[in-house]
Amino acid sequence: MSTIYNSYEYYEGNQSLLSMLNKKKTGNKLINQIIADNETAYKKKMESMGIYTDSSKDKYSNVAKASDSLLDAIEDVTKEELYKVQEGKEYDKSPLLKSITNFVTAYNNEITSLNNCGGALNQEFAKEFKTSFTANKDALEEIRITLDDDGKLTINQEKLSGAPGNKLKTVFGDNSGYIKSVTASVDPINDILGKVRALRSSNYNSKGIMF
Repeated sequence: MSTIYNSYEYYEGNQSLLSMLNKKKTGNKLINQIIADNETAYKKKMESMGIYTDSSKDKYSNVAKASDSLLDAIEDVTKEELYKVQEGKEYDKSPLLKSITNFVTAYNNEITSLNNCGGALNQEFAKEFKTSFTANKDALEEIRITLDDDGKLTINQEKLSGAPGNKLKTVFGDNSGYIKSVTASVDPINDILGKVRALRSSNYNSKGIMF
């Protein structure tokens, strides 16, 4: 589990305690100072992740959209029918190649949105995506998909088209270790963004008080 996810769990888990302190100790100078210190620490922590200020709202919205698009692309490229040869017919690889291209586009959009967001969210998950590629580098490069210095994928379309279907299935099929690894990174991003929305919503502020 990512360090960012744990940070959100910590702040979420302390909401009820802070709420209790506010209700029972209002006016107590010591408690007020503790709450004020928490407010400052909370804001700094959130800003370090790039999620606290109003200016980050659109950036996080873009990350969420990119994550949803990437998950859709993963669902599409792992469809079993893309890899099946219909009896009596020549195998048509074009739908699979299109799905792979869509996956790479969605993947690169995710990297762009994370980079634009910055902060710990980008650092954490850009690293995870790179690790996933590195672990499957040989298989990906064998079908002519490489990783650029900016963390984005590049396809050699001509050589990808010549790759055997079984090689493509190894990388992008439902049982692909690479696809499972990428999915395991995208899912927590959406979970974290959901927690961000909750923390920024009308339910609680950083002191645990209802707005």
